[in-house]
Amino acid sequence: GFSQGNPLLFDELYRLVEEGLGGAKRELLIELFAGAGFFTVGLSRLFERTIAVESDKRATEDLARNLEVVDGGRVQVRCERVENALNKLKAKRPNAVVLDPPRAGLARGAAEKVAALGAGRIAYLSCDPATLARDLKIICTDPKTSAPRYRIVRLVGIDLFPQTPHVEALAILERVA
Repeated sequence: GFSQGNPLLFDELYRLVEEGLGGAKRELLIELFAGAGFFTVGLSRLFERTIAVESDKRATEDLARNLEVVDGGRVQVRCERVENALNKLKAKRPNAVVLDPPRAGLARGAAEKVAALGAGRIAYLSCDPATLARDLKIICTDPKTSAPRYRIVRLVGIDLFPQTPHVEALAILERVA
């Protein structure tokens, strides 16, 4: 399964995401592209309920195993494509969303669905600044009215791929009232 590239920065990466969600109420977290639970395991301790979405069957099996010691029945793991899950999650109204999509970013139409969830805070981790910018444009601004929906409160570059031209970027978004 997939794992972040630089174990020396795992604690810092997790801390940045947790800190970025600090302003969110702690009722419902939705994590998209959850993998084996790098963020899920720790963040699920902070929220009353967590929905973790991952399309890879083996990763969701690993995620379920990783949650055995911390879950307490508060985490629902969904093995399905994020685009499909977003159609079903639109009425959930999460307090926070964490997403860590592959290099290609969100599939067509998914960024709009992420924005429509209406979360107070979004932590978007991306390994491609170009796809991050593309997706943030859609999430942050209503394409019909050009009205702002979210504002970027923090943008951090993280060198998870030392001695390469690649950089991981974390954007923390806050819903505009």
